[in-house]
Amino acid sequence: MTRALRRVAETLLVLLVLSVLTFLLTSLAPGDPAEEILRRGGVQPTAESVAVLRGELGLDRPLFSRYLRWLLGVLRGDFGRSYADRAPVAAEILSRVPATLRLAGTASLIAVGLAVLVSVRAALRPRALDSRIARVVTVAVAAVPPYIVGIMLISVVAVGMRALPTGGDGSPGAVILPAVTLGLAGTATLLRLLRADLAVVARLPFVKLAVAKGLSARRTVMVHALRAAAPGAITAAGVVLAELLAGAVIVETLFAWPGVGQLAVTAIRQRDIPIVQAYVLLTALATVLVLTLADLCVSVADPRVRR
Repeated sequence: MTRALRRVAETLLVLLVLSVLTFLLTSLAPGDPAEEILRRGGVQPTAESVAVLRGELGLDRPLFSRYLRWLLGVLRGDFGRSYADRAPVAAEILSRVPATLRLAGTASLIAVGLAVLVSVRAALRPRALDSRIARVVTVAVAAVPPYIVGIMLISVVAVGMRALPTGGDGSPGAVILPAVTLGLAGTATLLRLLRADLAVVARLPFVKLAVAKGLSARRTVMVHALRAAAPGAITAAGVVLAELLAGAVIVETLFAWPGVGQLAVTAIRQRDIPIVQAYVLLTALATVLVLTLADLCVSVADPRVRR
């Protein structure tokens, strides 16, 4: 209980620091949002029109005052209004969250499934040709930037084979290509850690005792070795999921996936600062929560961590 409370306090402190950095970096970025809004509206910005719009947006206030006002709004769930269409930022982001969660969730299942499958196969038959090929191919593909993998999948699967849609969210199979693109990026990290943990666990006395008693190699690996390697795998899975949430912006843009990442890219192009601030803060919040949850799960799975 004490460990959980300490983790919660650390999480709140990290989020406070992240809120300050997020607000400062977006507020001090070059360019004047008021001028950009006027130009997009077809109005030639003048000193008077820019001053009036800055007053309407609250940009004429001192930086610290703007931060406090923004932070109090965030604590109430109010991220302000978009500069582009004056719609509530929270509503725009919430409308995109389900698509991003579906993409990240599917990608996580692909990453975890491939990593566990290849790791268990390598533990059962470490010198088998298929195990070696699977390891090399997985690591090689994961080392390539996601947008390159995505372009290759679009060219081969969507355009060449016409098996799946090239993008969007208009059909049930539309999530497959972006999820595979995103999932392969996290497979290598989880695969390396899980293989290393299984190799260490395989040399432990209780595993050797199970084999000596006649327990099959498959059952030994799947039940005993994999369970003993679970704490490290949970930590790695948490890191991978956090990376997938942060890296979804590239894949969503490439596949025209209607998620939060695509909204953030559009907001950056339009200098829509409230949406950018909300995206950065919420992504950081999701990352911290995922890593904290993984840490707590490790303490439950491994009594040594609790002690």
